[in-house]
Amino acid sequence: MFGQFRNLSLTTVAILLSAGCMNGIVAPDGGDSTAVTGVATKALDVAVQVGGADGFGGSLLDGYIDHMPDQMGFHGDDDLAPQTTNMMILVRNESVEAGTFHLSYFASHLGLEEQLMDVVVGAGEEVTVEIPCSEIVGMGPFGEPGEPGCYLEDGEAVDNTMVVPGFLGQDFTCNGTYEIVLTRDVDDLDGDGNTEELIIVSDAMVFHMMNGGPAGHRHGTGSGMMGSHMGL
Repeated sequence: MFGQFRNLSLTTVAILLSAGCMNGIVAPDGGDSTAVTGVATKALDVAVQVGGADGFGGSLLDGYIDHMPDQMGFHGDDDLAPQTTNMMILVRNESVEAGTFHLSYFASHLGLEEQLMDVVVGAGEEVTVEIPCSEIVGMGPFGEPGEPGCYLEDGEAVDNTMVVPGFLGQDFTCNGTYEIVLTRDVDDLDGDGNTEELIIVSDAMVFHMMNGGPAGHRHGTGSGMMGSHMGL
């Protein structure tokens, strides 16, 4: 299961795992500055949308928010994205049509609203764009699961449900590369029984499907971030 995603961003995964457990994500406590409070609040708002029947990742990430507040790590200014660094977003289109991908990112040094960028990727191609290093990266509105993450050339919309938003320090690092892939849902990740439809999968979704999850986070002995909590 999930075999087609096995080689996604192995370098990034290795960096995360070798670093040990990252700063945990907690409810905002004021931190070092107003920016810290703003980022922590935004991160929690996004995290509560992950898991569950209607959330990012669907039933695969049931129980995510029960553990997530202890994983999120925006405690002080040092945890925020520096203004002087960038990161790369690699968008791969494995469909037979060109698509316009709606990249969204939240960089506190640009303000406390998410930034939007459309990325056009040809059929069977990949495009890498550079953005400021950000605290959160997603596709489509990253607080609204089920909204369009991209539009294909024929007008078909592909939703962002499996584009689990990524968090700085947990799913990616500044100066690194974060991948988002449009592909066939051959493993029926969304559980609707359709293995021919297209879905968009983020690096964060891939990390959370791995046994132990990102940065070695581990619960139970099953597959994925939530281990036996996931019911697989």
